[in-house]
Amino acid sequence: MNIGLMSLWNAANGPSIHAELIGREWIEMGHKLIVFSALKHPDARPTNQVDEDYVIRNFSVDKVYPVTRSTFFDPNPIFDNEYEIFIVENLERMPTQELYQIYDKIREKAKTVMIVHEGGPSKDPYYYMFEWDAIVCFDERYFNYIRNYFPEDKIHIIPYPCHPYKPGDKNKARVELDLPLDIKIIFSYGFRPNDIINILPAIKEISKKYKLKYIIFANPESDVTSLKKYSYKYDFIELKISPLPLNLLYKYLYASDALIFYRESSKYKAVLSSSICLTLGSGCPILYNECNFVEMHGDEIIKYKDIEDLKIKLDRLFREGFDVNKVINYLKNKNSRVIAGKYIKLFNDLLKK
Repeated sequence: MNIGLMSLWNAANGPSIHAELIGREWIEMGHKLIVFSALKHPDARPTNQVDEDYVIRNFSVDKVYPVTRSTFFDPNPIFDNEYEIFIVENLERMPTQELYQIYDKIREKAKTVMIVHEGGPSKDPYYYMFEWDAIVCFDERYFNYIRNYFPEDKIHIIPYPCHPYKPGDKNKARVELDLPLDIKIIFSYGFRPNDIINILPAIKEISKKYKLKYIIFANPESDVTSLKKYSYKYDFIELKISPLPLNLLYKYLYASDALIFYRESSKYKAVLSSSICLTLGSGCPILYNECNFVEMHGDEIIKYKDIEDLKIKLDRLFREGFDVNKVINYLKNKNSRVIAGKYIKLFNDLLKK
């Protein structure tokens, strides 16, 4: 099958992670993929991953508020390449006006699919002007709002994919990363490093009981001013300001005893954590504060209520370990190979029509 995909790619954000997880599986399954992506985009935080030869960067975006419009858009690659299915991830953050102007020509050659990443109704009037052959959302929360704007019979629920289970060797990873073998290592990463400041008091208390290092990777496009000050204050923090390609991310996950996130609940009801989906496959225990980003998750992660609860659960994790079978069981039906197959079934159904 020939598939065209318009999305961010090799970028540190949720739609890009989604596109890469299923897109690379389609390649492995023998399908042909063409990716139409951005040369420049506010959401395209660097990962240092090299583009595959099937990636074409044919548009640029400078601003996404109040609506997304391109500063550069070349439709020729979209016209010139062959595909039976044309997919758009996170339409709201794509150049909707420019895409709509050529949409009729796209529909002449392919079935069209929108993958909903938006947590709530879009403010862009062009968002509602597209007539899709199918719309995919990740769970009932997304379905319950998007059905108010598009035909319900065209909406399908396919879960957000997770990286397949791929465990590693902790000591080997630590040797390769030049990290001590005899201490506890806590890990965090992302483009919201200031969120981490909220949990530092808990890590400080735990550091009195355990010899540990807290490794924090901050994306270079992040504001790390405040976190830098704390890194000078707490000697257990090792702050790295650098992109984090997937292979290096997993090496640090293998080396770590815990991966910690902290994030306030979103104003939107339909949200999830793409970071969890990307990192669960490492087998590294994940601790995440209770918020609506993790309300659909169970005991495959460790949820903490507040700073005191984080201390208790981190201490218990260090003493008792974590049952990775909970992760393995969760990933059986959520790994990217399974989810990519669900999309292929949908595409085949569309083509039969």
